Amino acid sequence: MYLCWGASSKGPLRRRPAARGGPELRQAASGERHSLLLLSDGAVHSCGDNSRGQLGRRGLQREEQPKPIQALETLRVELVSCGKEHSLAVCYKGRVFAWGAGSEGQLGIGEFKEINLIPQKIKTLTGIKIIQVSCGNYHSLALSEDGQVFSWGSNSHGQLGLGKELPSQASPQRVRSLDGIPLAQVAAGGAHSFALSLSGTSFGWGSNNAGQLAFFGSNVPVQSYKPRSVSALKTLGVVYISCGHEHTAVLTQNGKVFTFGDNSCGQLGHSPTAEKTGPQLMEGIEGLVSQIDCGRTCGCSSQAHFCWNTCQFCDNLQAKLG
Repeated sequence: MYLCWGASSKGPLRRRPAARGGPELRQAASGERHSLLLLSDGAVHSCGDNSRGQLGRRGLQREEQPKPIQALETLRVELVSCGKEHSLAVCYKGRVFAWGAGSEGQLGIGEFKEINLIPQKIKTLTGIKIIQVSCGNYHSLALSEDGQVFSWGSNSHGQLGLGKELPSQASPQRVRSLDGIPLAQVAAGGAHSFALSLSGTSFGWGSNNAGQLAFFGSNVPVQSYKPRSVSALKTLGVVYISCGHEHTAVLTQNGKVFTFGDNSCGQLGHSPTAEKTGPQLMEGIEGLVSQIDCGRTCGCSSQAHFCWNTCQFCDNLQAKLG
């Protein structure tokens, strides 16, 4: 069973029981106004706003009920990710499919197209097995099986990690400054990005206007155009990173959560009036945390499910009940 809630004329909370003997919910992802559900049989369902084609289906502006994306039915999808108004899916062969808003090149399909209604394969990545993708507001990241990082979309704040001179990119570009570093994860935020190495070193780039890269001190740039090692995270034992609009949360190997960046809506789990800088331990969570996720202006963690601030980002969010 899973629950869904958000802006809806049918009430704030709706239960959706899984069919007896049917596929279970494997992953849920949410954008600003749309959501994707990945089921255990590889099918992908979508609901919410479709004004930019982010549901992957034609002929509707909005869908309240999760419905399957027919164009993905034969692909056996393994993971999905949502940006502000775009979506990505990776099939079991490591191929990447994109749909939704593409005016900043965030789909990676080689063109800056405003609306893309049907999932398209990112041809530039043909022959490269992708094992992870992450969508920011207007950019996207991908990690390949052999440890390469690719980025595409808006580079307005250096969030592609390709340097200052490059404009927005409509096709995936290799982030060569990370070559040779064994990586475990990539994470995209509003206009910032992170990569986590297998040894636990965190690399951040893009916008740091609110401290979301955890770069602090004198002469710290407002934005970084290439990945930089984050010294403030080195001793924490980071095993997972999640990026919100202008904030970031990290999960450590001992089940603790640290947050940093914008806290204007309490999205760091601390009082918005508290004058704190740098990664701060999230207090008040009982037990060990096993998963974290940042929305636009909120954060969530589990095992015991715990959310903080107003959850403005949870428009049509779906969450699995363990």
